[in-house]
Amino acid sequence: MVDEPDTFIKDAWPYESSDSQHTSQNELDILKYIEKKLGGKSMDRLGIVRAKNGGIVCFSEAGNLVNDDTSAMLGSVFADFKVALSQTPAVPTTNNRALTEDNPAKSILLRVHQRMVLQPLGRPLHTLKSPYELIIVLADAMAAHSVILKTCGYLHRNISPNNIMVVDDGERVRGLLIDFDHAIKTDKSRLAIAERTGTLPFMSICNLQNSKVQHSELDDWESILYVVCWLGVHGVNRDEQVAYQQEIDAMCKDDEYYKPPLAKWEAGTFDDVAIAKKNDLEDDESFNDCVLQYFQKGAAYDELKDMARSLRLALFENPELSLLYSGVSVIRDIPDKPASRKGAKVLGKSVKAIEKG
Repeated sequence: MVDEPDTFIKDAWPYESSDSQHTSQNELDILKYIEKKLGGKSMDRLGIVRAKNGGIVCFSEAGNLVNDDTSAMLGSVFADFKVALSQTPAVPTTNNRALTEDNPAKSILLRVHQRMVLQPLGRPLHTLKSPYELIIVLADAMAAHSVILKTCGYLHRNISPNNIMVVDDGERVRGLLIDFDHAIKTDKSRLAIAERTGTLPFMSICNLQNSKVQHSELDDWESILYVVCWLGVHGVNRDEQVAYQQEIDAMCKDDEYYKPPLAKWEAGTFDDVAIAKKNDLEDDESFNDCVLQYFQKGAAYDELKDMARSLRLALFENPELSLLYSGVSVIRDIPDKPASRKGAKVLGKSVKAIEKG
């Protein structure tokens, strides 16, 4: 009998510290810091990925070990572009293409090759059996998110279905929070230059519009709302997702102008997606007409739908939040982050309902 692996290797290219246009992060250092603050057993209990080992990938050149990074790959070309990059002021952009169109030098990203050995080995969300299990996994992941923020001072900033995994723990599934590439320390100065982070369909409106407002836990809670909506419409498990895609393909074949639900959340410029989300979440009626009515059918998805409603209310119609205009919040002044506490209560209430049922 062959033992199943309990570790996995992550191969990544994070930004170098010399890249003034982006926040350099060392995920290995972040995970080691979290483990130092919380302890390995607490990380396992909370469902936080642990770094067992890792570092920068090197190669041999003329008998010397050289870091595998952008400068090594491009040589003198990189040096010329780096000079141009340092001499060109940062220009805020509002779409995916402006970065390279307005300033070719900024298309050269300063990155370093890194590999890490991580534990435990989780499985993707599409292996879940039902929305009930999804609610439990999301609750675990955001509980871990809150502890990391409160105890370690790190904000994740890239909540998406790909960064929440599933682990089996005896009688029930557990959530596992991974991928801290974009995590940032919140007790130091944040980004001097506005920087978008995340995966397009799950990015907050504030993040999409490149607001100068600092990224907060509210943006990550907003991402969880989009995860719930996305999986509610497309289906939680692989079979449901395949069936949904086949249905959409058939409808698109019959009507070339047909636009699937949430299609605008993943297409166009950052501003296009932000506007689409603002319209879809502006009020309860819009949310129901544009999103909730397209959820998969069944009692379990009704529970997921109720949770989505509660999360939207906590984030976008919360009287405790100070908003500069009504409806969807884009610029926020939040001294005590009450919506994140309400978001945790929403997930906790859903989990308790499942356990009682």
